[in-house]
Amino acid sequence: MKIDSIHDFINYIKKDILPATNELKKIRNETSRKHLQKLAYTNIVNRFDTMIDNTLLDNCRSQYLVDKATANLNSPVMESDLIKLLLKGKDIDDALDSKIIDSLRISVLRDRHSRKLQQLFELFGQGDKVWKTPRVNISTGRIFEKMTPLNNKVPYSICGYSDWLYSRRNALVHGAGVMSFHDNDLKQLLKLFNCIPAKKFRIKIATIKNAAVFYENVSELLIELAAKQI
Repeated sequence: MKIDSIHDFINYIKKDILPATNELKKIRNETSRKHLQKLAYTNIVNRFDTMIDNTLLDNCRSQYLVDKATANLNSPVMESDLIKLLLKGKDIDDALDSKIIDSLRISVLRDRHSRKLQQLFELFGQGDKVWKTPRVNISTGRIFEKMTPLNNKVPYSICGYSDWLYSRRNALVHGAGVMSFHDNDLKQLLKLFNCIPAKKFRIKIATIKNAAVFYENVSELLIELAAKQI
């Protein structure tokens, strides 16, 4: 498994996000601090989503993703196209990678954030323990083998909690400054994870730290799973 993007993301958390939270504490102007907190939160969620995409694409030749990429490719191949492909010779691998990646971009990578994360865990051999199994301490972001849910305002599964974090990001990016979940995200959280969050929320320094802990734990799980694949 290729996991360079995962290691890069962990380094980003340690070198950029965690130091940034310490600097945010020093800002006395509340308006400026709140604005920067929103930016830091949005950045870490975006980078995690990008890490998922990049890791999927880096491993595009895995049988799991080849099957995903070719599932809807049912058009007949013209002899002329086949000949052109074969004539590439030593470049044929790059041509095939390009075809697989293009297909993944318009299929797997367009899926909902939580679905992409589930498929990344499927790729790494453990998709069954991340969708429904309650494992996240929602007060800290830390992941355990098992947690007992105390409410249904926040999903306790790995994919569910990640979806909840991403839904907050959607509100910040597309909500014109209004910090409340979009109606579609509320519907999806209910449908997929039986979650009914409070519609409005706040982004605090602790919010960023919890997200960082969760994302780092997820990344470490993926690295452990990748090691077992060798």
